[in-house]
Amino acid sequence: MQRLKNLLMPGLLIGLLTGCQIWLTAPLPTVMPKAEFPEIPIVPIFTEESMPATFTPDVLTAPAVAAFFTKVATKTPTPTFTPYPTHTPTPSTTPIIHSGIFPIPVEAPYFATPPTSTDCNGQGTVLNSRFPSKVAGRTRPYHIYLPPCYGQDGRVYPVIYLIHGSIQTDSHWLELGLARYADEGIASGRYPPFIAIMPYSGLMGNVTSGGWKSIEGITVDYLLPYIDDNYCAWSEGAGRSIGGISRGGYWALEIAFSHPELFSAVSGHSSHLRFQTDPAEYNPLATYATADLSNMRIWLDRGEKDFLRPGQNQLHQNLDEAGIAHEYHINEG
Repeated sequence: MQRLKNLLMPGLLIGLLTGCQIWLTAPLPTVMPKAEFPEIPIVPIFTEESMPATFTPDVLTAPAVAAFFTKVATKTPTPTFTPYPTHTPTPSTTPIIHSGIFPIPVEAPYFATPPTSTDCNGQGTVLNSRFPSKVAGRTRPYHIYLPPCYGQDGRVYPVIYLIHGSIQTDSHWLELGLARYADEGIASGRYPPFIAIMPYSGLMGNVTSGGWKSIEGITVDYLLPYIDDNYCAWSEGAGRSIGGISRGGYWALEIAFSHPELFSAVSGHSSHLRFQTDPAEYNPLATYATADLSNMRIWLDRGEKDFLRPGQNQLHQNLDEAGIAHEYHINEG
């Protein structure tokens, strides 16, 4: 299970923002807000898991998406997580941000570390609900992981969007133990509290032409705004990351490369990348060349004998030749 741990990643994001006031006036509901549209039945397209034969649950722990969680300001101690303040922080000097994957100094806002911390251990909350979408049905299902003590201190939280594979459902990440690893990481101080969003793709995930009538459009036009409006989510690119496995890895890369301003990190685990069938306009094997990925942390991995290795190898080679920093890992199997 090491890769799932790394998908969440050490150091998460040490950023300090004004708190999320909406949750201060009422306790956390047992069921999160639902879209104000008629409900439609959730019918999973497949029931078996689609983990490639070369994969084990360990494969999901690469520093992956959570690479963006490794921003560390100079002079800021990081042995334990210090909660975001509930007051408006005051910007200070320009720090160095260390990615943990590639130590590239970049400028970014820095906020003084609050003098006190709050012990917030325990278990997070997992809920499932639906969000409104005018594409492929009036509402679409998703699972969400909320960290321990969510909504009790007014903070906003970094958000990870995780996209499942072709014969999986939105519960796949939970079956791999995401909630447990997140709870353990937060309790140990390895991660600060964060939110994980796990949307259901269904047959729409097979429409790899991109654009507004695809998983890209559903994610960017409907899911992100809905999460930002209804949860204590860090609603800026600096506070978001996205990742996926197999077909979901394709979508994570497609969305991140098409909208680099919306995310700080992306991971593709055995991503299903093809030149032959996916239009160059949306294909990560081509869009990397025109996307501004200078502030994007990129993680790629696959199995040693993975049948999807040609696409992974090609993207790695393309990024290398373009001088785009990234990590590429080949695992046994």
